[in-house]
Amino acid sequence: MTVIATRQPAAEEFDATVPYPVVRVAAGDLAGVAMRMSAAAVELSPRPDALVATKWSPDGVAAVLACRRLRLPYLVMGYGREFIQTGGNLMKWAVQRTVIRRAAGALVISRYTQRLMQRRGLPPRRVKVIYAGVSAGDYAAGAAGVAQLKSQLGITDEKVILTVSRLVPRKGQEQVMRALVRLRDDVPRLRYLVVGDGPRRPELEALARQLQLDDTVIFTGQVPRSLLPTYYHLCDVFVMTSRDLPGEPIEGFGLTYLEAGACGKPVIGGRTGGVEDAVEHGVNGLLVDPERPEEIAEALVQVLTDDQLARRLGEQGRRRIEQQFTWDHVAERFQHALVEFGIGADKRRSS
Repeated sequence: MTVIATRQPAAEEFDATVPYPVVRVAAGDLAGVAMRMSAAAVELSPRPDALVATKWSPDGVAAVLACRRLRLPYLVMGYGREFIQTGGNLMKWAVQRTVIRRAAGALVISRYTQRLMQRRGLPPRRVKVIYAGVSAGDYAAGAAGVAQLKSQLGITDEKVILTVSRLVPRKGQEQVMRALVRLRDDVPRLRYLVVGDGPRRPELEALARQLQLDDTVIFTGQVPRSLLPTYYHLCDVFVMTSRDLPGEPIEGFGLTYLEAGACGKPVIGGRTGGVEDAVEHGVNGLLVDPERPEEIAEALVQVLTDDQLARRLGEQGRRRIEQQFTWDHVAERFQHALVEFGIGADKRRSS
């Protein structure tokens, strides 16, 4: 494998740590990057069997140009967000459609994204779901670290709800806060940790005051990635009720559900997009209507007042990660897809 990428700060230091060659091209406007990536692909030695575009632009455009000269197949990866980023621009839409339809196949992170690819013109047999993954070993946290974080946040014996995400409307933090108002009788001692930052923070903080949740909701802002496992282990339940809003991307999968699952925590997600692949209702968590705070509240009460249910969902979530959603499993599905598309070592051995 050889990776072609743009030059970024500290790129040389990063490239020295990976066990494969990295070819860097100058950054800049998308059209220029696509041309430079294409030229770099044409000059690769040894000649590749195929190209994989990790996104439709500029990578996919580069793949179209390079593979036309090299007479090679290319694959394109899909996540979900990119399908709304044409912004109503017919030229961008046409280029995206061309990149996808000319691909030998697509590798996508959820069944939802699979449907989006098919709407862009790829038949089902040319779209393979490989999902996303986590490195389960990266999410360990010691009891001492959890205790220290609880002390720093002023948490004692309260039940803890956690959301980790950007503070943007589609992530649904305000719906969770409205649900908390309904929990006061059932779960009187409660804290809600909102980890992350974004343009909606002032509005969310104002809503917390309006709902008289000042002592319940803690906005931590952005935290170092190295501390995230400790936050996950501190919580009793992870919740992110992503929803569909006009002009905003629908959740393509939801990697944070897997991160919480890797820590053995039950999760609650909104029924939207690819979340149903990350959260299997009744197995590793519960799915709710993200527009109904009363349904979110009901799910939270179930998990927070039934220790046996919470433990079962958390254990099954951890097992599900180990059996299906580590990066090793994603890599296996990736490699199987290459073979099914007629690309790679298996094809060479059989010829």
